[in-house]
Amino acid sequence: MVLSIAGFDPCGGAGVLADIQTTQQCKVQGMAVVSALTSQNEDQVFRVTWQDFKSISNQLESLLDRYSFEVAKIGIIENLETLESVIDLLMHHSNEIKIIWDPILKSSSGFDFLEDLRPDQLNSVLKELFLITPNLPEYERLKTALGNQKIETNILLKGGHADGNDTSDLLIEQGGNEEIISGQRIKGEGKHGTGCVLSSAIASGLNKGMKLKTACTFGKRYVEGYLKSGYSKLGAHYEIQI
Repeated sequence: MVLSIAGFDPCGGAGVLADIQTTQQCKVQGMAVVSALTSQNEDQVFRVTWQDFKSISNQLESLLDRYSFEVAKIGIIENLETLESVIDLLMHHSNEIKIIWDPILKSSSGFDFLEDLRPDQLNSVLKELFLITPNLPEYERLKTALGNQKIETNILLKGGHADGNDTSDLLIEQGGNEEIISGQRIKGEGKHGTGCVLSSAIASGLNKGMKLKTACTFGKRYVEGYLKSGYSKLGAHYEIQI
C-alpha cells in the first residue's frame, strides 16, 4: 500500500490526483493526504493554500490508525518544519517505511513552493528519507543549500532538463554507486505533473517488492508512457501499458 502526501491540483495532472491515478494503473492500492489546496490548471499555478501540520497530521492519523504503508511519497509541503514533523510521524508508526520526497521547489510556470532551505535542518530531513527525485535545477539548489554537507540519501537525478535528446536519469545510491537509467526525449507537447507521476510509479514499484534501480527504471518507463498519452499537457493514465 502506497501513501501520497501532496497538493490537490484541480485539473488532476499533478499532486494527489495524479499520484492515485498512477498507483491504480500500477495495480497498487493508494491513499492520499492533502498538504496544500492549489488553484491551478496545467499551464499556471495561481494560488496555494497550505495545510499546516495539525491538518496534515489529523488526516494522517485517521489512516495510520487503521492501515500500514510500505511506501510514502511526499510532494509539495509548506516548509522544512512541516516536512520534518510529517516524517517523524510516519517513522513513529513504522520505522521500516520507505519515504520518497519529490523536492518540488518551483512549478514549471515559476511559482515558488519551498524557499527556506536551512542546511542543518535540510540535512536532518534527508537522512530520514529513502529516496529523493530532484530535477537538475532542484538538485543544484539542494547542493547549494547544503554547502559542503553531503546529500545523505539515495538520489534519482532526473534528466528531463538536460540539453539535447538524452534524458537519462542518474541513480546515485547512498553508498556511492551510480547507475544510468536510459531515456530519450519524446517529441510533442510537454506534460504537466511528470515529477509526481514518476515518484508515484517508483513508490508503486517498491511496494511491489522491486529493488531500487528496478523501481526507478519502472518509473521511468511509466513516465515515458505518460508523455505519449492524452492530449495537450494532460496525460491519460488509462492509455499507459505497463
